[in-house]
Amino acid sequence: MLLSGCMAVGGDYDRQPPPAAQTDWIDRANVAVAEEEFVAWWRELGDPELARLVEAALEDNLTIRQGLSRIEEANARRLRARAARYPSVSAESSATVLQQSLNTQLGQAQFPGFERQYEQYALGSAFNWQVDLWGQRRRRIDAADARVEALIAAANGARLAIASETAATYFTMAGFQQEKRALLLGIEAQRTQLGLAETRLEAGAISRAQLVLVEAELARLEEQLPSVEAEIQANALALGVLTGRLPETEIALADRVPPLLELPDIPVGTRADLLRRRPDVARLERELAAETFELGIARGELFPQLGLDASGGFTSIDPGTILSGDSTRFTIVPFLSWRVFDGGRVRADIRLAQAEARTAALAYVEGTITAIEEAETAIAQYDLAREGRPLALRTIELAQENLRLARIRFEVGDIDRFELQDAERTYSDALRNGAISYRNSTLALAQLYAALGGGWQAVPPYVAIPVPAPAPPSAAAPPSTILPISD
Repeated sequence: MLLSGCMAVGGDYDRQPPPAAQTDWIDRANVAVAEEEFVAWWRELGDPELARLVEAALEDNLTIRQGLSRIEEANARRLRARAARYPSVSAESSATVLQQSLNTQLGQAQFPGFERQYEQYALGSAFNWQVDLWGQRRRRIDAADARVEALIAAANGARLAIASETAATYFTMAGFQQEKRALLLGIEAQRTQLGLAETRLEAGAISRAQLVLVEAELARLEEQLPSVEAEIQANALALGVLTGRLPETEIALADRVPPLLELPDIPVGTRADLLRRRPDVARLERELAAETFELGIARGELFPQLGLDASGGFTSIDPGTILSGDSTRFTIVPFLSWRVFDGGRVRADIRLAQAEARTAALAYVEGTITAIEEAETAIAQYDLAREGRPLALRTIELAQENLRLARIRFEVGDIDRFELQDAERTYSDALRNGAISYRNSTLALAQLYAALGGGWQAVPPYVAIPVPAPAPPSAAAPPSTILPISD
């Protein structure tokens, strides 16, 4: 349906919602949504450092700034396309010294008063106008408008991606910092146990083999620490790059343990809400519009082109008489051009434009389906991550209580060092798994907001130049419909 609606007329474009927008989510929970929740979601999480980093990235990230520059380029092309609809007028003046060859028919004629060398002065202007009979120039304006809007949507998509990536990098760093804290707690506890074991060994209360067990567990924990610290530093360096600065700019964050965040309920809205918010879907739709307009331009080459050339002014060999009536001149040339035979190039161009428009339509449909698939996956992953957080915290509580009881039982001789070692390892692993669970759940949060199209605002108004009003309708080609990127 979408393909036939976009291709039937070929040049006129009527924006239609994709078929996927008519369906609903697999899980209908949390459907209600307020648009403001998707604008600056990172501020709602209660971490000022996260908000600072994301907003710095949105302001200074080099990928975003490149996207804004591309919008300015496209807007210049749009202004050039608009200018092509109007007549062009040029002015000229010249002063020329001429010398006639004596070896020409005129030079050898030796007319009375013939002067081989003379001066000539000219003032004038030229006028050119090609009538837009078939709406080609208007279609070029429409196509340029659509391409500007596509780049604006792409810039919004870059902002969405950078906001999500910055938050995800921050969450990853925070998760590894929590993991480091768990490791350090385990190492500290194990060192305490090692000191006690050494004292007991000297007193003959335990064997050397039991002391080696404590040393082995301490070495196991200490061996894991450098890789975790490397991950923390790598993510801190990445945050510097994401904010458009040198990598080491945010390195101090490696020594700061962020607060634990509560995982909020996120109302996802309807699928139609999603497709309206997703800037990548908006970009594909605007690219489809541009290709449809290009098809209209190509079809216009089948018909004759009508235009007018005119020039006029003053020419004289004496500057004193340059503005006299006898010095006036003018030329008026109406013209009609028609590519009657060109080896089939026009029809080949039309077939190419049709194929490009069809490809853009298919890309648009695929983009909407992909957007929904990404959202469904992100919703499921976030729900699972939220469900796993209480379980991870409960596991830590149980492992801590088990370790406390194991130490009491070890003191009274109910269990040996091997069983106590198992309890200590279980608690250490529970702490690390809890940190990993926290990291995964916060990453799922960032990915969900990105998949739902949240966290971007329109690009600054100094580049988001409004689309001009459509041209008046003509009998040959009715005006196309240009719709905004989002409702």
